[in-house]
Amino acid sequence: MIYKVYLIDGDNGISLLEATLKSIKEDIIDDKVITDFFKVTNQTIDDIQNAMSKGKKVEEIMRVIESEESIIVLYYHPLSRVLFCSISDADDDVVKIKNIISKIGNRFWKKHQSDLENYRTTTEKSLFLSFVADIENLTVGGRVAEVFPKLLIVKSVLEKILTMGLIDEFEFKVALQCNGKNSPLKISRRYKDKSRLDIEKTLNKLVQLDIVKV
Repeated sequence: MIYKVYLIDGDNGISLLEATLKSIKEDIIDDKVITDFFKVTNQTIDDIQNAMSKGKKVEEIMRVIESEESIIVLYYHPLSRVLFCSISDADDDVVKIKNIISKIGNRFWKKHQSDLENYRTTTEKSLFLSFVADIENLTVGGRVAEVFPKLLIVKSVLEKILTMGLIDEFEFKVALQCNGKNSPLKISRRYKDKSRLDIEKTLNKLVQLDIVKV
């Protein structure tokens, strides 16, 4: 679940817009995550401004900070000179978040280029408020990067597939946990010797065999 998306002016570090897709629950994401978010955001803004002050061209920037509780993605859109940031659950698909944040940046530039130029002259930010609806649509209410695999066959059929040797014991166990509520990360935490990447590779095989739907 993507909880928040922030738009920050790369020229001065001032917030242009904050979109709350879902309230952040303290038992899911603690204060340290929020502190880390603003720390890395401020550092990125400082890096951008330092480069600008030296006359350097700032190219597109994409930074991802992952922890056990959250994923923070920062995307600097060079044409608009705006930093787009998001905070989401650690369960979310990082690649999907990066793609969506990039789309949000391009959509904002296409829709608000003239408004952005006006803002930098007048500091008027109210025209950006309508963009919250665009963020909600692009992120599907914040759920666009959620991954909850679901088993497509009954257990008895899965057992026959195991007997045939098409899947191994571990893949069988992973398939049984695909109930539409468990994310790859949650499944991986049940196995000390397996990473999220290991589970994702297993799920890819199960998808190819039409055993699981992601």
